[in-house]
Amino acid sequence: MSISATATIPVIVELLSPPTVRFPAPMRLEKSVSRIVQEVSSRGHVLRRTAASTLQRGSAPIDRSSRMSRISSVLALLGLVVGTTALPADAAAPIPVQILSLTDLHGYLSETENLTIAGPSGTQQVGGAGYLKAHLERLRKPNSFLIGAGDQFSGWPDYTQAFANEPTIEVLNAFGMDFDVAGNHEFDREFPFLRRMTTGACYGKPGFDSCFKDSTGRNFHGTDYAYHAANIVDPRTKRPVLPPYWIAEAGGQRIGFIGLGFPGTPTETLSIEGSGFEFQGIVDAANRAAAALKAQGVNAIVVSMHEGGQQGGLYDECKNPTGPIFDAARAMSPDIDVILGGHWHTAFNCMIPDPNGVPRPVLEASNHGRVLGEVNLELDPTTGDVIRSKTTATNHAVTKDITPDAGVQKIVKYWMDKWTTRQQEPLTKLDRDLDFARTAESRTGNLVADLYKAEADGDFALVPADLGIDVIAAGLAAGTVTYGEAWPVAGISPITTLSMKGSTVEAVLEQQWIPPAYGCSRLSALATSANFRYTYDLGRPVGDRVDPAKVLINGKPLQRDKTYRVTTSAAMPLHGTQYGYPGFQQYTQLVRAPRMGQEVFLNYLRTHPLLKAPNLGRVTAIPGTPPPADGPFGPLTLLPQNEMTATATSQGSSAYSASAAVDGSCTTMWHSNWSPHAPLPQYITLDLKTPRTIEALVYTPRQDAAVPNGRISSYDVQTSTDGSTFTSVTKGSWDGTVDAKIARFPAGTTARYVRLVGLAGGADYAAATELNIALAPGS
Repeated sequence: MSISATATIPVIVELLSPPTVRFPAPMRLEKSVSRIVQEVSSRGHVLRRTAASTLQRGSAPIDRSSRMSRISSVLALLGLVVGTTALPADAAAPIPVQILSLTDLHGYLSETENLTIAGPSGTQQVGGAGYLKAHLERLRKPNSFLIGAGDQFSGWPDYTQAFANEPTIEVLNAFGMDFDVAGNHEFDREFPFLRRMTTGACYGKPGFDSCFKDSTGRNFHGTDYAYHAANIVDPRTKRPVLPPYWIAEAGGQRIGFIGLGFPGTPTETLSIEGSGFEFQGIVDAANRAAAALKAQGVNAIVVSMHEGGQQGGLYDECKNPTGPIFDAARAMSPDIDVILGGHWHTAFNCMIPDPNGVPRPVLEASNHGRVLGEVNLELDPTTGDVIRSKTTATNHAVTKDITPDAGVQKIVKYWMDKWTTRQQEPLTKLDRDLDFARTAESRTGNLVADLYKAEADGDFALVPADLGIDVIAAGLAAGTVTYGEAWPVAGISPITTLSMKGSTVEAVLEQQWIPPAYGCSRLSALATSANFRYTYDLGRPVGDRVDPAKVLINGKPLQRDKTYRVTTSAAMPLHGTQYGYPGFQQYTQLVRAPRMGQEVFLNYLRTHPLLKAPNLGRVTAIPGTPPPADGPFGPLTLLPQNEMTATATSQGSSAYSASAAVDGSCTTMWHSNWSPHAPLPQYITLDLKTPRTIEALVYTPRQDAAVPNGRISSYDVQTSTDGSTFTSVTKGSWDGTVDAKIARFPAGTTARYVRLVGLAGGADYAAATELNIALAPGS
């Protein structure tokens, strides 16, 4: 049908090719033009996604303003014929634009995740893709854009990871995502994987590794939108490897959206090395892109970055904001009107002055679909500039007090049911148990180490067995092994190969045992490939238990001055010190294997229908009683950690609770809350169960060398006999290294409760990998 219009259409949707527009029911002739216009606007995101699916294949900047001649095609499809009558008197009114922000979804689609967020009236139940879509539709206005800040796919829910993150892409397409940023997790499987997420290409074995049928029965086709990053460049050409920005249009004026990736991507465990690209600073890259947009006449500019910060309030507040995004916001070009963040899994809604002193919104919308950010702009209809004084911003909790979107609920149920079915699929038959141990040689560890070596073809493999789910997490029982049983055995850590001196290899073997003052214990926690065998002597002191002559590689003794290619988990070259293996960070020539450990393990089982478990005997222990060791602080008598409990003022999550500081593991830690940020001082209190005469408190700080957040630099140690009244016994400062620290008490100090108060610490957090109490001599 054709309707004569008497007003200019306020929203123009850009397209590269004419789309097919279908309305749910025939429109009646008597509908007003304004109502039709509103429907065009509300469906604009669908049309924009059609264009994006064409644009995303290239790496050149996206500028679709030259496609304006196609607008008549769009209007014709909608049944509108634009007249040539004069503009109405209010045509010069500002153009409203809505920006909705989503970040760090990480594939958390199910409403059963039991996610919460602290709200003004208490804890709120939030999350779930169906509810997220319902909130999107409730919030959407004309000229609305859904803008991502990275890390939407690639994460941890089994029901998305098991299907190569394709469920997440199907849901994001259903959301009407317009634009997203390449965060660090978009590089979990290297750049070709990100490209295949946009193109729909298969990898591995279709139907097992990738390219599954979606909820409509169709093959995976990739995203209906593009990924962007102005600061990720090819080091040879210095050109962006992804589109740096996207130009959209509303009301006859253009809006530029700049994407910025996380600068630290090459140092993230899963995205290690960042595919060899150069990850540049966010401020310079944003300013370059903004200048390019201005040169094209684009005067409304939004930055979406995979970098964030923290604040001390609720999700829609801004109390004492700190972090890289705020530093960048104060330095980025005044031409930028909005800054959206991510990566930190926090929520804030701030107005931060630009270099000219004019406030602009800076938002982060939490993670896992807990929060949606909203920014409302008004554009000058003549110049396209943002009228800053009329900008408003809000963070919305994705609550469950509305009806979830039925279509998205159907998609999520499809994938959840598919995951339930897949877990029952048989993979192989195992001749005997694949036992697993974190502190000794095991058949599971041996098999995983063999697979690591075969995948990367190093001289040998040394794989840490005590890092949990990212590397090796479980064993398998004899008999038929299903996909669900095999799924958690080998983790998603990338397989890497490093060049290391034989002397460093010897040091790494010695680092399986940690000095006693750290309060951690480890015993033979490195799994080895079949061609690597060694003997250790428990009667020798820590640091001198391995004889290089009894370390055999292909039957020949380890040569301390020879360089070897050592295959291991990516966690080791990046965070070896955190996990007690600093030697692994003394390497050269890191090479990442194409596949991750879990993928290699599952495919090995799939292609070996009758599997024989490897034998033990690669590691030989000589029993004995080690001589007394003083550790770095001289002779100390440590109270066994199982004789005390710990509580704290706050914790980041259950995985970072106070109990993690007294569990004897240097791979866990207590960490004060970060969402919302709990500012210092924060403290952790030890209950020794009975009064003790105490010599000192030993503090092992956060161990990952690259992340100083939480390392306490200024402290106050207090004691109490009743748990209510505490008295300061010693104050001081510690350096920022990962080494254990000590706070010595005055002679004769007796207490049942000992409290460590963090007065100052990295990024205004407090954390402790381990806490130990040294008892006074003779007590």
